Amino acid sequence: MTQIRNIIIAVAILTSLSTQAMAASTSGSTNVSVRVPEFIVLHYFSTITLNFDTPNAQAIDEGTNDVDADWNGNANGNSLDASSLMNASLELDGNTTVTLNNVWAVRGFSTSGNARVEVSVPAGHDTMSNGDSKITMSNVKVSDGSQSGSSITTKLNGMSNATVGNIDMDLDFSNTTRSGNHTGAQYTITATTI
Repeated sequence: MTQIRNIIIAVAILTSLSTQAMAASTSGSTNVSVRVPEFIVLHYFSTITLNFDTPNAQAIDEGTNDVDADWNGNANGNSLDASSLMNASLELDGNTTVTLNNVWAVRGFSTSGNARVEVSVPAGHDTMSNGDSKITMSNVKVSDGSQSGSSITTKLNGMSNATVGNIDMDLDFSNTTRSGNHTGAQYTITATTI
C-alpha cells in the first residue's frame, strides 16, 4: 500500500510540475491607427425658379391737361411725354439683390478640416430672357453666414453634420419688358477639400 501511495504522490508531483511548465506566457502591444481619405460631398439644386411677389399696380396722376377740340371731333394739345412722366416705384425696378437661403451644403473630411466653396457664372449664362425681355444676373457670391465672396473657406463638420450656405446675386430688371418665365442663366458651385 505504501508503494501505491508513493506512486500516487509521484504522479501528483509530476503533474504539478508539468502544469507549471505549460503555463508560461508572454504578451505584446499593438498600436492601431486609421488613415481617413479626403472626401467631400456637395449638395445643391440643379434648378431654381424665383417666383417674385406681384407688385402693387399703381395709378399715377400726372396733373392737368388742356386739349383743343374742333367740331369735327379732332383734338390736340398737351400729351403725356415719356421723358417727363413721374416715376413709378416698384420692387422690381432696376437692380434687386436676392439671397437664396440654404441652397448648398458640404460635408466630408480634409487634411485641415476645411473646404473651399466657390461660385462662378459660365460665359454666356448671365442673362435670362423671354423673347426680347431680359434679366441680367451679376455679382454672384457664395456665403456661409459668416463670410461671403466668389470663393470662401468654410469648416467641414464631418459626414453627419453638413455646413449649409447661401447664394447672393444681383438681378437687373431694367431691360425686362415681359411677364412670365425668363430662362438661360446659370451658376456653378465647386467644393474642394483643402
